[in-house]
Amino acid sequence: MPKIIADLREKILKEANTLLFSKGYQSMTMRSVADKCNIAVGTVYNYFPSKEVLVAEIMLKDWVKIMDNVKLKCESSLSIYEAFKIMFDGVTKFTEKYDEIFTQYGKDTDIRKEMPMQFDWLIKQLSDILNEVLVRCHNETDEYMSVFLVEILLQTATKKDFEYENIFRILKRIFN
Repeated sequence: MPKIIADLREKILKEANTLLFSKGYQSMTMRSVADKCNIAVGTVYNYFPSKEVLVAEIMLKDWVKIMDNVKLKCESSLSIYEAFKIMFDGVTKFTEKYDEIFTQYGKDTDIRKEMPMQFDWLIKQLSDILNEVLVRCHNETDEYMSVFLVEILLQTATKKDFEYENIFRILKRIFN
C-alpha cells in the first residue's frame, strides 16, 4: 500500500527551492528532490513533469508574492514616480534572486520557446497595475502609456548597473 504524505506537492516545492538555492540549478535534480522528500523520483514526476516545470513553479510562487506586494503598495501610491519605484524594486528583487538560474534555465530544452508568451503576460500584469495608478494619480487614460512604461521598467530593472534615479529623471520630463 502506498504511503500517503500530506501536502506532498508543497513539500516537493519547498525541498526543490532549498536545493535550487543551496546547490544551484545544474546540481538540483529531480532525484535529489525526491531524496530530500524521502519519496521515489517517479512521485516527483507525478507532480512536475520536468525539472524546468518544477523550477518555473518555484519562480512563479515568488513572482506572485512580489506582485501581490507591489499591487498592494501601488494601490496607495500617490504618483507615478512612487508606483514606478515600487515596481522597479519588485522586478529588481526578483531578477537578482534568479539571475544565476535564468542563465541555465531551459538551456537544454525547448522551454525557452514559450518565454515570449510569458513575457507578454508579464507586461500585461504590470501594465494593469501601472495603468490604474496613471488614471488615479495623473488622469492619464492612454493604456499604451502603461505598456510603454512597463517595457522601459523591464529593460531597466533587469540591468545590474541601472539606477532608478536615471529613469526617475525621464519620468519627470514625461509627466511634468
